[in-house]
Amino acid sequence: MRKILIILLIVNGFASSTFGQGFIPMVLNQPALLSAVAGHDTLCCKGHPVVLGGTPTATGGSRSYVYLWTPSDGLDNPTSSNPTATLSESISYSLSVTDGNGCQAISRVKVEITQCLGIDENKLNPFLSVFPNPSNGIFTIHGIGSFSSRLNSIEVLNQLGQIVFKRSFEMGGPVPDLEIDTKISEPGIYFLRVSLSDRIVSQKLIVR
Repeated sequence: MRKILIILLIVNGFASSTFGQGFIPMVLNQPALLSAVAGHDTLCCKGHPVVLGGTPTATGGSRSYVYLWTPSDGLDNPTSSNPTATLSESISYSLSVTDGNGCQAISRVKVEITQCLGIDENKLNPFLSVFPNPSNGIFTIHGIGSFSSRLNSIEVLNQLGQIVFKRSFEMGGPVPDLEIDTKISEPGIYFLRVSLSDRIVSQKLIVR
């Protein structure tokens, strides 16, 4: 809540050319500026759900917010503050938030879709595996060296599509087994994303 201080200056004129002045302070409460948060631009696998919006999605204004996401393609509810998008191709969303006074705020977010290959479904590289899974956030990736392409990065994403762990690698020779300590303390379902020079492979991770 913003406060505006207004001082009224009262000047009284007298015939004797003397003046008297008085100050009357007045404080008016004004709502904070309305703001909308569509979320961070994100990259996810085709068909994987991603939650849009912020925490919270709107602040300020007079509340009683009305949300509208456009286009509605892939959304479970385009009038929700945090809709879930399930997509087969990249898209940009625009979020419009209207408060109880009719004020409006706009925010935009882009969701890029990549063709991910499930590690368990990778017939060309049957030696690639992740263990233990479930884990306490520390796991080993075995078999990356079986790919002819080079390793670029390893990422772990939460169910909102946010990257909670990332490790980049320089282009080089064969990659041995990798032990990854994500430092994740919050139990739940996550997604491992292994980015190679010519493809991306992914797998669901469970942290307990």
